Amino acid sequence: MTRTQLLSLIIINLVLLPFIQLSYNLLFMTQIAESSFQVFLFPMFIILLNLLLCCCRLKISFYVHWIFIYVGQGTSLACYFVWHYSQLEPFPHMPPGEAAFDLYMVTFLIGLWQLVALFMINISAFVLYLLWQTIQNKDHKKKLYRI
Repeated sequence: MTRTQLLSLIIINLVLLPFIQLSYNLLFMTQIAESSFQVFLFPMFIILLNLLLCCCRLKISFYVHWIFIYVGQGTSLACYFVWHYSQLEPFPHMPPGEAAFDLYMVTFLIGLWQLVALFMINISAFVLYLLWQTIQNKDHKKKLYRI
């Protein structure tokens, strides 16, 4: 893997994805429901940005690409937690620590649902990747036999 490939993976998955998460928290939280953003829109942003990265013809291994996707998702989830923890103001009647525990649970559930969505997309992308490799190998063998 070259430096440009690594740099592009880092910029897309470790910088841009947390930036999207923080921009949602700052600008669009009142306009887009959080559940639809966290479970549907954000994984689609992840896939679209990484699909754009694949279309740039960078030769990145499939598993390295998906490792960076999962790390980027975890980084953006950490940004989500830090942002909401900094904004946390418990109600006066709440026991100490209950608001933080609720935030931990919400963050865990969001992360779990995002992980399930990304895992399902990962499995389907892996199957499509294997089909593509099989088709390319058959075409390559046909060309060899013609010569």
